[in-house]
Amino acid sequence: MEEKESLEKWVAMLLLLLILNFVGINYALSGERSIENTSFPIATNGQPFPWNKLRLPGWILPVHYDLVIHPNLTSLIFMGSVKIEVTVVHETSTIVLHSKHLEIISAAIEEENGKTQADLKQMKVLEYPPHEQIAFLYAEPLQVDKKYFLSINYIANLSDGFYGFYKSTYKTKDGQTRLLASTHFEPTSARMANYTIKIQRDGQHSALSNMPKVKTLKLDNNLFEDHFAESVKMSTYLVAFIVSDFQSVSGTTSSGIKVSVYVTPEKLNQARYALEAAIKILEFYEQYFGIYYPLPKQDLVAVPDFQSGAMENWGLTTYRETSLLYDPETSSASDKLWVTMVIGHELAHQWFGNLVTMEWWNDIWLNEGFARYMEFISVDATYPELQVNDYLLGTCFAAMGRDSMNSSRPISSKAENPTQIKEMFDTVSYDKGACILHMLRNFLTEEVFQNGIIHYLKKHSYSNAKNNDLWTSLANLPLACSLDIHHKPLQKYWKTFTEEPLRYRLTCQCPVLCCRHTC
Repeated sequence: MEEKESLEKWVAMLLLLLILNFVGINYALSGERSIENTSFPIATNGQPFPWNKLRLPGWILPVHYDLVIHPNLTSLIFMGSVKIEVTVVHETSTIVLHSKHLEIISAAIEEENGKTQADLKQMKVLEYPPHEQIAFLYAEPLQVDKKYFLSINYIANLSDGFYGFYKSTYKTKDGQTRLLASTHFEPTSARMANYTIKIQRDGQHSALSNMPKVKTLKLDNNLFEDHFAESVKMSTYLVAFIVSDFQSVSGTTSSGIKVSVYVTPEKLNQARYALEAAIKILEFYEQYFGIYYPLPKQDLVAVPDFQSGAMENWGLTTYRETSLLYDPETSSASDKLWVTMVIGHELAHQWFGNLVTMEWWNDIWLNEGFARYMEFISVDATYPELQVNDYLLGTCFAAMGRDSMNSSRPISSKAENPTQIKEMFDTVSYDKGACILHMLRNFLTEEVFQNGIIHYLKKHSYSNAKNNDLWTSLANLPLACSLDIHHKPLQKYWKTFTEEPLRYRLTCQCPVLCCRHTC
């Protein structure tokens, strides 16, 4: 995710996180076998809430989500249902989910054989708003290794903010206000699952999601239901959908990926440069990473109301209009550079962050640092006339200056609550992370660095990785062995650069400027 002004984004466990964030980090990460015998917070009804941590328990693992959602752009509410296929890892009679501002209409859990285990009348439902969590308590325990289906129907208002499922507006040339509904998720979970999404809409709007549309059904009341292909295995925060009246321009990469740019109808002429850049950069990444883009399409959408610079939803990246639109008649050279870099950043995330996701948010730099650095590599390769490397030097010097302050932090830091997670989305993760990768690339040589990240991406595809996994991928290549990258001082420096803040001392012995760092 790229931000032009602050490179920060709030951690948004909003609205559909009840559905899209079902069990949080996996059992191996949470390490929780049962409800701990400790004090518990108090739910809204005055009873003890059966979980006292932000990170959700790993008692149950989601396998597949079947989601149906209907945003009403007249009443500004949305209704939905979800059927979640789950496997029980540890016997439990409690399911804890994330939820905020959702009214649960009905809920039931069925065994694989179709027998109803419990419905809402048989459950005790507790809510703990400070952690944005909800708990379902069942009379009978769910059995280990059995498959269950949890079905939930719900209703909520479209958000007025910029997170979760929210409403957005724009004005036409004749002053009419048009409405759309868009998502922006960045919850505190990296759990991966597969998704099948269906969106109900009226005839004057169209729907987009991560995967291509496979069919449309006509429903009663002049509604249509768009069915999208089942997704690849992906993290919950990458799920996205948009209902709007946008128009698009499209093209195809050399490997057959359909690329489309969606904008408000009156700005369609400003979308063509973004389409050209997206196709070029996507083709470059496929060649550079040695891994084909795994989805059949890539949509880029300019959302009129959007807080971040952009968001890397897999197959459906969303942008501020200023981060995607380019008018050759009125836009400046710096506008062109900015649009190209943001596209390079978000498309890099399709590999770094989407194909391979950090194990926990303390290593968010593995997503953002790489995406930031690949901006420079991709733009330099596809648009050398933009001279993007001139900007890289300034980025690294600025990162060194900020890193020398007492307020600095390691790029891999503790992140166990919403405040700490928010703080991870800063220039340390983005710019310092990118500059450390630039240092590694120059030390290891381009060939070793490129082969190392290819190994890293292939080994951890559709899975999670942590800080040391990158070092292992770089260090275990035959060419890296000739550089003695396993040497203990080098390993110490890696730990220092990633786990400790640095202090810099500049000395000048003309004509040489030297920079030394100390821990």
